[in-house]
Amino acid sequence: MDMITPGEGQPDPLPCWHCGAGVAARALFCHQCGAIQPPGDVDPFTRLGLLPSFEIETATLDRQAAGFARILDPSRFAARGEEAQAIAARQRDALTHAIASLRDPAARARALLTLADAAPAKPRNGGAWELRLAVVTDGPSLARLVTEVKTDMQAELRLLLDAFRLRDLSLAATRLRRVEEMALALTAAEGRR
Repeated sequence: MDMITPGEGQPDPLPCWHCGAGVAARALFCHQCGAIQPPGDVDPFTRLGLLPSFEIETATLDRQAAGFARILDPSRFAARGEEAQAIAARQRDALTHAIASLRDPAARARALLTLADAAPAKPRNGGAWELRLAVVTDGPSLARLVTEVKTDMQAELRLLLDAFRLRDLSLAATRLRRVEEMALALTAAEGRR
């Protein structure tokens, strides 16, 4: 299910740091001189060359990660100078972040909704879940409630998937906010253990 058409809103080419030729924001190398390029400001889907979708198979992410790891292997840049080595390291960091974002369902949903200009504001706290967890004073009760919130969160992630399948971005945004609140509540509860 495509949420955004590839190629929509592509930014103008950036100048290559080495030769000045125009280079696409997602390009790893300049087509003119072959120099490694700094990571552009692109979404994780574009960075990895994937269609924007909530449903991404782990095997697809693994293949992309392995391919980029080979291309950006530090040994390939050992003889290209410090500048090229530093840029390659920045590209590796950007790709690692993109892969991590797409592996996490909530981060993937936020990236999709951001692309569609439908992302909700990030919650500042865990809402009602955090309040429920905060009032529990004994360890066993806290553990039970944490398990309950984790179960609710898994159910909410399934509903988030359904919202994307229905192409209901408003509902997806509501579901995402709930998932993010639960995650914050669980993080707060972990600090109490």
